[in-house]
Amino acid sequence: MIGFILAFFIIGPILIFYASGYRLDFKREKVIKIGSLMLEAKDVKKANLYINNELYEEPFNDKVFIYNLLPGDYQIRLEKNGYYTWEKKISVHSNLTTFAKNIILFKKEVPLQIIAGQIISLAITPDYQKIVYLLDSGTFWELYQYNPNAKENFLLARFSPGHLANLSFAASSKKVLLNIDNHYSILDIENQKGGPDLAEIINFVPQNLKWDNQSDNLLFAFYKNAIYSLNIFDKKSEKIFELKDSKINPEFYIEGKDIFYIKLEKEKNILYKYNLNFSTTKKILELSKSASYQFIKSGNNFIGLIDLDQQKLHLIKKLNTDSEISINAAEPIREFNAKAAIWDKNEKQLLIYNDFEIYIYNPNSGEENIINRYGQIIKKALWYPNLSYIAIQFDDSLQIIDLEITNGTHAVTELVKSSKIFDFYLDEEGKNIYFNGKIDKSEGLYKLKLK
Repeated sequence: MIGFILAFFIIGPILIFYASGYRLDFKREKVIKIGSLMLEAKDVKKANLYINNELYEEPFNDKVFIYNLLPGDYQIRLEKNGYYTWEKKISVHSNLTTFAKNIILFKKEVPLQIIAGQIISLAITPDYQKIVYLLDSGTFWELYQYNPNAKENFLLARFSPGHLANLSFAASSKKVLLNIDNHYSILDIENQKGGPDLAEIINFVPQNLKWDNQSDNLLFAFYKNAIYSLNIFDKKSEKIFELKDSKINPEFYIEGKDIFYIKLEKEKNILYKYNLNFSTTKKILELSKSASYQFIKSGNNFIGLIDLDQQKLHLIKKLNTDSEISINAAEPIREFNAKAAIWDKNEKQLLIYNDFEIYIYNPNSGEENIINRYGQIIKKALWYPNLSYIAIQFDDSLQIIDLEITNGTHAVTELVKSSKIFDFYLDEEGKNIYFNGKIDKSEGLYKLKLK
């Protein structure tokens, strides 16, 4: 009986000590409280999980909780046949659960060519349902609509060949605007037919033409220092703004009743805002003397203007009211070295890149995090849909970058190595990547399955 009583008083506290999460760390020669780890990779089944190069006792399926881990750094690795390995050093802390979510195992696959031929321009609709591309058939430039889900391909129109072309979509994704050497065509891609002829609405060739932010029946055109609204349903046009005493750059931005335009002066250019309600003009920003600009479209509290010649982004804080957009003169205008910038889908973070650097800016925290610097030119970068990765295009490769830092760097997965890559897009869920490129001697539109 005495033996049992002694055992109870000896073993009981040890069991309570153990159940409460305390362990004796022999290496550190002290008692510490354990931590735990939760890993989640949706739709990943029967993968092998390694912890410090030791195979975990059970196959990995979607997610796993690992308890009773001593605080410290652990090398975690997920492997599965036919997929790129995911690996990261993760720190486990005392009395806390460390989470590693949004893990993706990207497939190892050979790109599948779905369209053969020289593609002049390529774009995916805002609703991610269709791909529209301009193909050089030799005699004509042919505009096609490709439906990835149904794997259907439709010819929309034929055009005489030109030098440069680009595509832009109405907000509804039902109509596309094709610009070939400043000659514009409107196509109804929902009904697979041509749209109205601009000659029925205006008697000039616009120097710039762009969609309204909300309507697919309203366009805005720039011509000789004036901006016109074009109603393609009623086939009517109206001059809404003109600067008679000075020249302005063809690039402009319209939001609500405000027109942002760039006035050209001898030594510099100046960004102005004109309000249609009050017929008032306000100076916003002095700019370098450049010829090429681009506004960044967004629905948040910022207006972005990129000086393409200088590779400089001006990020301007704004406040929308019922009658006009207010620009606070006391609010600093942020500047970045950039040739392009893309807001995430929540419009909380801005992905910015120039020729050799890529970084992310968070306006709420003011943090600017460099992702990487390269010795080759960055052609294009896009957010991956879950916002934990970004896709980046170089002249001959496509890569996926994990935004979480591992061992002081970002893990990189090279998806495609090709002779040439011209452009690329991701679908809505990040299951596929489509790119216009050349592999060996075969040029065209390719599809690469990622998940």
